[in-house]
Amino acid sequence: MNKLIHSQSSRRDFIKTSAFGALGGVIAAHAAPAVGAVKPRSDSHEPMRELYSSFSAAQRTAVCFDWDHKVDIKYGRKPLYMPDPQGVLLRAHMANAWLITPQLLGSEFYTDKQRALVLEIMKTVLAPGWTEKFQQQAQDDYGPWGDDQALAFFGAPDSDNFECVVTGFHLTLRAGSGSNTPSAFGGGISHGHQPTGFYEKTGHPRNIWWYQSLLANKVYALLDEKQRAKALIKGNTPFVSSDPEAVAHVDQAMRHPEGVNFTKLHSELTKHIDRTVIRPGLERDDRRESEIRFRGPKGDFPGLPIATMGREQQDAVLKTLEGLLEPYQSEYRDQVLRCLKKQGGIEACSMAFYEQFDMGADSEWDIWRIEGPSFVWYFRGAPHVHIWIHAADDANAPFSSYFG
Repeated sequence: MNKLIHSQSSRRDFIKTSAFGALGGVIAAHAAPAVGAVKPRSDSHEPMRELYSSFSAAQRTAVCFDWDHKVDIKYGRKPLYMPDPQGVLLRAHMANAWLITPQLLGSEFYTDKQRALVLEIMKTVLAPGWTEKFQQQAQDDYGPWGDDQALAFFGAPDSDNFECVVTGFHLTLRAGSGSNTPSAFGGGISHGHQPTGFYEKTGHPRNIWWYQSLLANKVYALLDEKQRAKALIKGNTPFVSSDPEAVAHVDQAMRHPEGVNFTKLHSELTKHIDRTVIRPGLERDDRRESEIRFRGPKGDFPGLPIATMGREQQDAVLKTLEGLLEPYQSEYRDQVLRCLKKQGGIEACSMAFYEQFDMGADSEWDIWRIEGPSFVWYFRGAPHVHIWIHAADDANAPFSSYFG
């Protein structure tokens, strides 16, 4: 696996000091500024300003919103952006598949130059080569880039609050942020990929995200028997459905795919998909895949506390974290690390592996999670890959989500 783009030794040192905080007496020598201290008017956000400035009055009316624009969001409601002062912040919403505005990037609503600027905006967030991987993911999963992608702007380029959100099938991505935004990336993000179909082949061939799961499984391989008993969760995996019968059928199909009628299986599964909107005040149900609200510093996190791991195991966690951050530019990687440091380092997190949906019954766990007071990185690798990510320096960061 490729290393992070920046100098490897200094980057690894920064990850250790920022992510592990006080673990082993290692403390960063400088104070970590708030996430919002990364001003959205930096040179890296010039493509955002250029695209915003290129919009006609009609375009701006359709896809540009006030910073605190609220909606009563609901799966399947079109358009999503109808205002509701009692609703949730549209800019803080995320899903694994959704259109934040109805105008598709590939439609005549946008010019070719504007479409090119969207890719340039993505390159300010993504490390070299990853924008092209996202385009390939779109092609594999749905069709040519632009056929199922949309965007929205929040705030204005002459203010401290300016953000662009790009959404689509297996996509929530953000560029820019606000002066007091507590979340890395400006809010939750999501990724996915299914290059061999909705029910991927065992081993996830050609999946751009599977390398991350290989790194996570190296952590599990280093655990002793007692640690594995704590780290491995045997039921109630956060999933698209919490219906016991539907979950059992998919679990068995993933373990033993030979002879399975996947068309029939999928038809049954879609009858039980849970599309509840996760929002403030909703009773928590951890069986929901999109439930990644923060539990706070007193939370009971699933799995094995990283602080209890030995040094070799913790080093493997660091290598996993390095791999998780590989797709992003340093500005956004550093935001995540500052959020981790603020909450007490990655040693304040736990790491869980889920026994259900073990594709091919090979004990190479397809689903796993790293979670702390204000950090969730949930890798749902079966029946195909979804990744749900939210990191903040405040457990009360605004957030809503649903399964799209």
